[in-house]
Amino acid sequence: MRVGILLPHFGPFTDRSRLFDVGASLAERGFASAWVRDQLGFRGGLPFEPRSPHFVDPIVTLAALAARSDITIGTATLVPIRPPVMTAQIVGSLAYLAKGRFVLGIGLGGVPPAFELAGRQWEDRHDLFRETVEVVRALAHPGASYEGRFARFTNLTVDPAPPEDLEIWFSGTSGAAIRLTLEYATGWFPGRIPLRVFDRLLGRLREGEIALSRTFRVGIMPIVSLDRDRATALARVNVGGLLDEAHGKKAWQADGPFETADDLRGMLVAGTTDDVVADLRALAARGVDEVVLDLRQRMDAYEATLDLLAAEVVPALRSG
Repeated sequence: MRVGILLPHFGPFTDRSRLFDVGASLAERGFASAWVRDQLGFRGGLPFEPRSPHFVDPIVTLAALAARSDITIGTATLVPIRPPVMTAQIVGSLAYLAKGRFVLGIGLGGVPPAFELAGRQWEDRHDLFRETVEVVRALAHPGASYEGRFARFTNLTVDPAPPEDLEIWFSGTSGAAIRLTLEYATGWFPGRIPLRVFDRLLGRLREGEIALSRTFRVGIMPIVSLDRDRATALARVNVGGLLDEAHGKKAWQADGPFETADDLRGMLVAGTTDDVVADLRALAARGVDEVVLDLRQRMDAYEATLDLLAAEVVPALRSG
């Protein structure tokens, strides 16, 4: 299982040095990948994170990092608010700068105001997603043509083009997300998700793999807090906000109840290095290919946490 990091390009606790200097050292520390989130009109506002308008554009962030590091880069996840041809050009350029080491994580988007700010309709997000993927795939070849609602072109060439073998991971945590993964993607990347929900949906994905005679990659992005013991690590996290997020997911309620931090395992990884290693090995045992560690709740100890992860967690996962 590969281990990646969500870059701190958003919120009140990031700065240029933390983002780009530390980010450029991730590969040297043993991490396999670096990821960004996508939003327009960002103000924070998830139940567990502080409100802040600070948000360095994800495409700019990945381009800057690719210029300084050979690490794999990815979007977690891109929102389909850009014109599909523009997205295809962005994907081709990022893959070129990253020497092919780019993963397009993409979903339907979960924030209606972002669509309004982009001049899009929230109700069109399914068609926007579908056309974006189809256009990216079409423009992997020169002289492409396409006819859709949001993109129309004939004999169009993009250079650098999206790679023909581009990894596209669909982000979502419902049964519909598995259907869209099987139809349009090469991997499933649900982001934050409790194990009890993850296991149910992973079973559906595995059934789809058998039916299609294909294998899909699987990623996950838990909130991580490392400390001297589990109680202290949990005290540093807004567990109540994470529980509120879980309560707000209608598709998860059949897997509830979500009342304690233990109910969030998989979505939240907290404790000593041994605790973290054990939880991450549990993900690897389920066939997770890539775990992206989200340290946004531990920005008070970001560099120290990276050092601990690099020194004790990543080597343990490799040896295990």
